[in-house]
Amino acid sequence: MATISLTRIKSGLYSIRWKILVAYLLIIGVAFSVVGVSLLQLVGEYLFTQRVRDDQRVADSLAEQMREPMAAMDVDAMYLSALEICADGLSRVLVLDRYGVVQVDTLSILNGTRLQSAEAADVLAGAESSYGFYNGDDSPWLSALSYASLMTGVFASPILADPETSLGAVIYISQVQEIYESLHDIQLRILTWLVVVAALVILMSVFLIRTITRPVGELREGIAKMSAGDFSARVNVRGRNEFAELAAAFNSMSERLALLDKTRNQFVSNASHELKTPLSTMKILIETILYQDPLDPGMTKEFLNDVNKEIDRLSRIVSDLLTLVNIDSGGMRLNTADLDLNDLLLEQIKRLAPLARENGIELDCSGREAVEVNGDAVKLQQVIYNVIDNAIKYTPRGGEVHASISRAGKKAIVRVADTGIGIPADDLPHIFDRFYRVDKARSRATGGTGLGLSIVKQIVLLHGGTITASSEEGKGTTFTIELPLAAK
Repeated sequence: MATISLTRIKSGLYSIRWKILVAYLLIIGVAFSVVGVSLLQLVGEYLFTQRVRDDQRVADSLAEQMREPMAAMDVDAMYLSALEICADGLSRVLVLDRYGVVQVDTLSILNGTRLQSAEAADVLAGAESSYGFYNGDDSPWLSALSYASLMTGVFASPILADPETSLGAVIYISQVQEIYESLHDIQLRILTWLVVVAALVILMSVFLIRTITRPVGELREGIAKMSAGDFSARVNVRGRNEFAELAAAFNSMSERLALLDKTRNQFVSNASHELKTPLSTMKILIETILYQDPLDPGMTKEFLNDVNKEIDRLSRIVSDLLTLVNIDSGGMRLNTADLDLNDLLLEQIKRLAPLARENGIELDCSGREAVEVNGDAVKLQQVIYNVIDNAIKYTPRGGEVHASISRAGKKAIVRVADTGIGIPADDLPHIFDRFYRVDKARSRATGGTGLGLSIVKQIVLLHGGTITASSEEGKGTTFTIELPLAAK
């Protein structure tokens, strides 16, 4: 039998624990990543949308202020209005005419030049507004700003004389680096929480995994002990969950295997004893003949006759053992057909009548109504014969054995009652066990092997029936066989 070492079991258990822990961490990691990315995206969209709305509002307001000065080409008025907006030193305003030429630059750098800006081109082409975000290092015309290396927002709004006439455009430039810094700060906080939660998950997972895998470990250790031949292994049943049900099933299986192992050992012991007895008897008889000098023909013949009887007994034991092995292995096949139990019973009564007369026992039967069952005629004959023969053997001279057949619902009932010695209450539950004898000396004297009733029970079970016995010591025994009626 292959065995499983406890070291391998513990190693496998640790492997399971680590796999579950890694799985938990992966799930938490993926969940936090999805939540973190989604949160950053939502917050980023909110911050940028809010900033665009605010700065675009400044650009639109400034464009409204520049309408009259632009119509009059009052550069000084436009410059002063622009400077008010840029008083914080963190913004810049450009005022363009309708050709894209800078008329006002709060830094006085691009005055008189044509501005190459996509936002300016959009609003001069008729767009209501336009904006963009840049790194000042990538846009030469933004490089003069003190925060040129930071992220910068460019917001454009048209200066309109009327809804269809454009006078120019206003470009409002502001620093938006704080938005990126806010997002970076949120990202660090999410990462910090992820690490903290991951640490808590690891601690909780270790506790939970130990709790979850403890029953599995105990079960695997029990299996290892069982595979090593220790059928006394049991596991603790805790709670009412699936693991508890599994533990209960294992304990039940272990008990059955222990009982099976005990039964097997007992069977081997009993079989060895039963086989040894006739062999020992034959050895003694044969040795007596061998060492007899001179040979006594009468005694020799008597001893050889005894040897012949022991050989017959040994043959019966071997035959019964082979029958049981055949049944246990599932090799016995039934040749079934619809049979009349009355005919089978009458036939066995006729066969056993001489034996009953010889022992001074009255043997009779009742029930003449046809009772059909579907079964193997040879096997059912063996059942009825063995039960009646057993009743005759254990009924004293002058006693009675009565057999009967009746119906009960969808079952045929065969009863064999005797007025024999009966069976003690303590022995009654074991009479169908293999090699079990109530009175060993008397059983051997009658030539029994201790396997007849066990074979009878197995044959009845193969036919889907049951056999029971009721008895009162000193008053007799009744065997009841129930078989399914043949389908009509």
